Amino acid sequence: MKKIFAFIGSPLKENSNTCTLTKMMTDSIIERDKNITCEILTAGHMKINYCKGCWLCMTKGFCPQDKTDDMAILKEKMLEADFIIFGSPVYTMQVSGQMKTFLDRLCCWYHTIRLAGKPGLTVSTTASGGLKEVHDFLYMLMSALGIKVVGKLDTIGFFPKVLKDPVEAKKKALETAELIYPFITGEKPVETDDMLEECFLAMKNKSTFGAEYLPADYEYWKKSGMLEVNSYGELLEKIRNKKRD
Repeated sequence: MKKIFAFIGSPLKENSNTCTLTKMMTDSIIERDKNITCEILTAGHMKINYCKGCWLCMTKGFCPQDKTDDMAILKEKMLEADFIIFGSPVYTMQVSGQMKTFLDRLCCWYHTIRLAGKPGLTVSTTASGGLKEVHDFLYMLMSALGIKVVGKLDTIGFFPKVLKDPVEAKKKALETAELIYPFITGEKPVETDDMLEECFLAMKNKSTFGAEYLPADYEYWKKSGMLEVNSYGELLEKIRNKKRD
């Protein structure tokens, strides 16, 4: 059974246009293949505390806030997923504050490229501008997590649950579903790209040369065997070999 996991940074739950657009796409995939499941959670469904900047995730390997909110649940779902979707409405030409809080809480996961090998997608909706800014920001951070972003999906929505052109939105959702389906099933393997390679090298250098200050990050790289590989492409091969074993 393949699993899609989506987190939408909207407080409006199912009334969110970004959630609606994402569900249009995932519903068509599930209808097509009963061996695929999908869970869409929003900022309105989950309690996510602000990052306190304590550095414990990077120095001790844990976030104390995971015991007082729902981030531990979200992290586990992402680790279990075969395909990751990050979506956010445009709030003042960027991701929502709720989405930024969620992304902030993944701090040490960027340093350790914790979701390497997983494919993903960015989704956004807006009443006017800001789509490029949101897609670019989510693409950058998903790449830092090791996620291969294979596409994006967006549309215009003026008010909650009010899309400008529902027919066109559905068309784009179905086209995107066709695009990502082979990545979900594994028919199309994740491949490296320039951004993923750049993130890998930057984080390896950060964890290696900053080992004295970020010991938990360095320890993860060491125990996972990632220090032994020299590129994201090599890391992908290591992940594939582990799955074969």
